[in-house]
Amino acid sequence: MLAKSNQLRIFFVLLFMEWIKLAWSQLIETDFVPQVSATCKGSHMNIRVNFNNSFTGAIHARDFRTPACMTYGDGSKHASLDINLRAQIGSPDYCGLFVNNKTEERSIPIAVRIHRTLELADDKFYVITCGKAGFRNARNETSLVSLRLVENNRKISEAVYHRPYTLRTEISRPDGTYGFRVKNCLAFNKFNDSVLLLDERGCPLDEETLLGPFNYDTKNGIANAPLKSMFRFPDGSEVNFQCDVVLCKGACIQPSCLDDVAKSRALNTDEGILMAATSVFVVDPANAPQIQELCEGEGGVRPTWLLWLCVALGVLFLLMLIINIFLCSAMTCACARTEIIEKEPSIIEDYDPYRSWHGSQYGSRYSLNGTPHHPKGYTSGGSTMNSTRSVSSHSDHYAIVHSRPGSRSYNSKPRGPPSHIGSHYSGK
Repeated sequence: MLAKSNQLRIFFVLLFMEWIKLAWSQLIETDFVPQVSATCKGSHMNIRVNFNNSFTGAIHARDFRTPACMTYGDGSKHASLDINLRAQIGSPDYCGLFVNNKTEERSIPIAVRIHRTLELADDKFYVITCGKAGFRNARNETSLVSLRLVENNRKISEAVYHRPYTLRTEISRPDGTYGFRVKNCLAFNKFNDSVLLLDERGCPLDEETLLGPFNYDTKNGIANAPLKSMFRFPDGSEVNFQCDVVLCKGACIQPSCLDDVAKSRALNTDEGILMAATSVFVVDPANAPQIQELCEGEGGVRPTWLLWLCVALGVLFLLMLIINIFLCSAMTCACARTEIIEKEPSIIEDYDPYRSWHGSQYGSRYSLNGTPHHPKGYTSGGSTMNSTRSVSSHSDHYAIVHSRPGSRSYNSKPRGPPSHIGSHYSGK
């Protein structure tokens, strides 16, 4: 009896433990844990979200609930959202895309909501990035991958129709640890019309008229492919190029492009795949930018006479500058010496007996030697011709001022008093 009761207890304990496991597993399954993945193809980003249960909520770009930026779950365990990467601000299909001008990465924040209308605490938010263009090298430095259309080693933004160019892929800060190769290159326009240039192996599809194979310089981290003739799409002048850059540990195995595509397989030595893109505007030869005709290579200028003309003008400018500095210095010194001479008046000029005084032409205002009963001098007559002559025991020549020879008041004949006026000495 006791043994039977113990068996029942063990049975109930095991049953209780199984029930706890089942409840815990159901609790885990009911947690909202979406799995998000994204692929970028041309000018569109396709976001795919998988769920552990049926989903009837909403997926949309954060802060954008427009029809072009939102999708709803249909009760299945997955949902997808397609976003236009080339949409301009203000257009109906713009979803708040962020573009890194340095790395050309495109990112967009999305919200995965449990309810179609309400915002709940368990909603999830993600930032999806297309065109990841960087990786860590062996020196723990960030190496960036870029794609450019170049002419004579110079990046261009306007290409001339039918002119040959070079499509260049470059990795910054190469250290020799990682090799790389380019594959899946395509050209597309804003309407998502695309032309494949390189296949999955990295082999050109139309080498004669479009893009040739890449030539690799792993030491400098550069790969160049010749573009035989620049092309464009019928609906616009903008052409976008996009390529996948494969990283390999060590040197990458170069594919054999002589075999049939159906019999060949893509190489599986990839350590990582980065995306690089660039855009150019294609113009007619008649509207080719004139600035490209003045430059060639790195630092070259044509025509050559333009370079020598600039050098000659620069030399003349320096010579004129030196001459102006010298002349200004000389004039400054001369002006300084003139001011010093003018500021040293002569003492003789202040006591010149031939210079007219301010008081009168024939007499001074005050005598310089006054009598004792006039300690400050006495007042002389207004004129020696109409008054008694001033008497001074010391300096009679201060009472009468002689005119300077050659002046308008000078007269060679002595001027005496008129005959009808007598002198106080006449009676003696």
